[in-house]
Amino acid sequence: MNKIILSVKNLYAGYYVNSKYQQVLKNVNLDIEEGKTYAIVGQSGSGKSTLALCLMGLISIDNGKIEKGNISFCGKDLISDINKIRGKDISIVLQDPHSYLNPVITVGKQVLEALEVYNKNLNKEEKIKRVKEVFEKVKLDDFERIYNSYPHQLSGGQKQRVLIAMAIINNPKLLIADEPTSGLDLTVQKQILELFAELKKELNLTMIMITHNILIAKKYSDYVAVMYKGEIAEQKSKKEIFENPVHEYTKKLLDNI
Repeated sequence: MNKIILSVKNLYAGYYVNSKYQQVLKNVNLDIEEGKTYAIVGQSGSGKSTLALCLMGLISIDNGKIEKGNISFCGKDLISDINKIRGKDISIVLQDPHSYLNPVITVGKQVLEALEVYNKNLNKEEKIKRVKEVFEKVKLDDFERIYNSYPHQLSGGQKQRVLIAMAIINNPKLLIADEPTSGLDLTVQKQILELFAELKKELNLTMIMITHNILIAKKYSDYVAVMYKGEIAEQKSKKEIFENPVHEYTKKLLDNI
């Protein structure tokens, strides 16, 4: 067994809606092995994206909070350390790039800014070189044109690749992909998923892939955690989940394939 890079213990979290607190996550426990891909699977509203926001220390942006529980990353308390390592050791690719790319700044400058946060010692030429290298990794060809383009000048697939470039430019240990193919057509979805698989191998990443699509989990993950009503119903190796599901919700997911 590889070492555990991320450990979630007894996590409870939720949001304030009209000043009233609503709990979403209940007693979530999860251990992520280094170098593996974990799929977090469940229907909309099951708590998958809330878990991702907790791991990235971003839940407060959506008027939420972690009630209690522990999250450790590489043996250290993630909740207290996240502001020092977000975008460096642990990164996320969020769904809907239209919402997360600044419409009035060129995409090249946005990727450059992600690099500069942790690499202030590099000169401009070195920074541009790094951005060009990461564009090549995510298969964004025609560097000059795309670097100087605004988000509205790119396709949905190209914008998603820009978000991936931002997420990997500082060589993270752990990459979270939250519904990374949402809103893309089927051909582009496949290209983006294959890209994640290539990057995982090339960069030796540990990955958490959040998806409502059990078939994506089947093809691209090593382990599967099924979320249901804010809890992890079961988590096993991919083979065990598909051959011997225990929870009724997991069985229903598999029956609907």
